[in-house]
Order: sequence, then C-alpha cells, then structure tokens
Amino acid sequence: MRAPIRWLAPLLLAIAMHGGPLRAAELTLAIEPFLSARTLLAAFQPYATFLGDKAGEPVLIVGAANYDQYMQRLLRSEFDIALIGPHSALLAVQNAGYVAVMKGEGSLKAIMIVDKASAYQKPEDMKGQLIALPDHLTLTSMLGAEFFRQPDGQTVDVRFKYNDYHNTAAMMMLHGEAAAAVIADSALQPMAPDIRNNIRIIAESKPVPQMVLLIHSRLTPELRARLVGATQEFMRSADPKRNLLARVGFSAGKPLADSDMRQIAPYIDELRKRLGQ
Repeated sequence: MRAPIRWLAPLLLAIAMHGGPLRAAELTLAIEPFLSARTLLAAFQPYATFLGDKAGEPVLIVGAANYDQYMQRLLRSEFDIALIGPHSALLAVQNAGYVAVMKGEGSLKAIMIVDKASAYQKPEDMKGQLIALPDHLTLTSMLGAEFFRQPDGQTVDVRFKYNDYHNTAAMMMLHGEAAAAVIADSALQPMAPDIRNNIRIIAESKPVPQMVLLIHSRLTPELRARLVGATQEFMRSADPKRNLLARVGFSAGKPLADSDMRQIAPYIDELRKRLGQ
C-alpha cells in the first residue's frame, strides 16, 4: 500500500521559504523580509495566487532567512518577481538585470518608537542608550541613524542593535532591552495589536520613495506586462483588510521618477559599502 504523502506540500513550502531548489516551471515571488516568513507568506499568498491565475503559470512565494541572504539571492538574479525597498531595488536594476515596474503610492518614513509610558520625547534624549533597528542593509536602518546626526555635524552618542525584522526591533524595545526602536511606518500597521497599542512615536524621518516591484528582464515583455496588469487589477479588487500590498503603500502603483532615483542615490552608495562592494 502506498504511503500517505500529506507531508509533501508543507515540505515543499518550507524548502521554498528557505531557499531550496525550485521547479523551473514556476515563477518566484520574493518579498523583502521585513516581517517573519510565516507572516509574509500568509499575507501575500492571495496576491501570488492571483498573479499565477492571470499569468498562466504558478507563482511561488520564496524568501530568505534575513535581509542579507535576500540581497545575496536578489543580486544573483534568483527571483523572477521581487518586492523590496527602493535603494535595494535600484541596485538590483543596476547590477542584476531587474526592471523596476512600479513603486508604492505615497512615501516611506522611518519612525522612532518608545514605550508609551516612557519619559523619552526626542532622539537627543537617547544619549548613551541602546537603539533597536531592523537589518543594517535596510533603508529604514540608514534613515534611523540620521535621527542622531544633528545639523551642526555633531552626533548623539548611542549604540545600535540590528534585528532581522522590524517587529523584533519593536519587541526588543517593549521588553526593555532597548530604549527605543526604529521601524518603517509601513511596517507598523501589520504588526500585532500588543505592539501597536503600547508604543509612542517620537520622531519621523524625511519621506523617501515607497517599496518597489521588480520583474527580471529574463521574463518576456509580454509576461512582464501581464504581471503588471494583474498586480494593478489585484490592488483594485482585493479587500484592503486582506491586501498587504495596499497596507504597505501599493494601493496604487506608480512608475519611479527621476527625482526618486536622485533622492535614493546616496543610500545606494551606502548599501554598496555595507555589502562590501
């Protein structure tokens, strides 16, 4: 009697989320790991399914254990479709053959959060304290460091602790392991209520372009056009409460402008340094 194979689907899913081998017939969709793999998979599966139906090919969500591994895979052109911050997206356009097909509506900001019961009121109050940040390669972490650079060129003396995810940076602060945390404003909304309800925002960065949707140039122009059209249709039709694309700024997709690229250029240079390029 043939053994049951109910374990096969979750095993294949686990392999995909951790970067294992994939079938060539599948398109891969990689989401920047700003939240845990389980959270991202649940949130973006409706979008992946919709894309697959419209493209006529299965779309499999893949990922990496952290941002560093994600960037390594992105710059090796391992993903067909990717959703990622603008500085990483433009580096992938320059170095790895991707096409930036749209950015999220509005802007992205880094926000500094503290426990709502704390006495901290501004970044200068953090002198000598530990600050929790997301991964060192993220644009949020770069913007977060700017909170402590004063107009006269002086810096506030703080220590940084980088985390794999935005929500783990927030939890580090709420657990009393850091005085404050810096996260993306778009990452706050999907976080659990026990995080959102217990924090206070004391600083916001300058606005920068939102996350960017990339499609690799190895896909035919016709397939890329179908994927873009399907994304726009999904954003119009999906329930906003279940559509994390809308909740992170993709309620409407817009092309990247020259002004976006000029604003992001210094952060691409910083990303290259942090990657050791």
